[in-house]
Amino acid sequence: MINQMGFGVRGTNWPNTPINLASGQVYSLPSGQYSAHVGPYTAIQQYDGVQQTWRFVDAPAQTAPTIVSSDGSNVRLINPTGTVVGAVITNAGTGYTNGIYPAGTGNGTAASPTCTFAAGGGSVLATGNVIVGGAINSTITITNAGTNYTKAPILLISAPPAGGVQATATCTISGGVINAVTVTNQGAGYTTAPTVTVVNANGDTTGSGAVLTVNATLAGSGTVTAITINNNGANMTSVPTISFSPASTTAATAVMCLTMTAISGASGVGYTNSAVAPLIATSNVTAGTATLTNPAISTGVFVPRPAVGFATNTSTTAFTGTLTDSGLFQVASANVGLLSLGVALGTTNFTLTTTFGGVSDTVYLQTL
Repeated sequence: MINQMGFGVRGTNWPNTPINLASGQVYSLPSGQYSAHVGPYTAIQQYDGVQQTWRFVDAPAQTAPTIVSSDGSNVRLINPTGTVVGAVITNAGTGYTNGIYPAGTGNGTAASPTCTFAAGGGSVLATGNVIVGGAINSTITITNAGTNYTKAPILLISAPPAGGVQATATCTISGGVINAVTVTNQGAGYTTAPTVTVVNANGDTTGSGAVLTVNATLAGSGTVTAITINNNGANMTSVPTISFSPASTTAATAVMCLTMTAISGASGVGYTNSAVAPLIATSNVTAGTATLTNPAISTGVFVPRPAVGFATNTSTTAFTGTLTDSGLFQVASANVGLLSLGVALGTTNFTLTTTFGGVSDTVYLQTL
């Protein structure tokens, strides 16, 4: 919380400005410092100058106010519900020319590929940037394991050209030396193998000498290694398909940010009429086996949040759901559970009907 120093007299020096955002809407923060009390479905994003896209720095959640500094151009609020936030490449295709192809610039040839998102029931189509080639390999060589490390050091991998995806990695130590490296994001769009800088963890004053080397031959040459989101779209109610031009065998699945807008049940047997039961509905992460490890631009963009509420039985065979939190889902389906609270839950499960989409949300913005 931010406290106004003084004698405790209430006044108008610190007004809150309510900003209502519909599905997919954004509000760019003017230059200044703010206390942003975001609603349960709004996120804070910062423009990533390397990737050339907007990155979540504070994902949607019901939290205390966040202090935000803005230069007027690179920080914004977004209501991501009902939008596309990433993509999982499940088949990378072949025959493309390595490079970074921003949305709206390609001509649909192997030397200038494009991707197209279907509507997904929405009013605004999502658009994506296509990246071909330039991922690092899934292993990094320990050229020199170093000595006297007391904590696992931090690994910083150099950036790709503008529009590419940053690679990341972690390591572990044993006996004061680096004994294993894990690539957590293979990145995309590199033209040469990046360098790895080994930085001592906070409090480690003795570790030194480690050298890690990325394989000089990059992965994914001639194949689609990433789709980054240029425009998230708006008001989507289902997962849009993604098509490529030229098609090759390329396939990808959109990673969504959806809320559950309604739930009901029918065709059950043996339930207690008028009984009320708490319900919870959880989301799976986007399905499909990715060709590369890049959760930062796919399933790792945000952590799904369960929808919660209660079910009121309207008969012995049906219920109507009331949601107190519509949750955040990466897919347009849910795993639903009901708590009996001592009343009959029936002998035959309900057939569930769920709908998904976007919702409006309000941010309270206070200038500091």
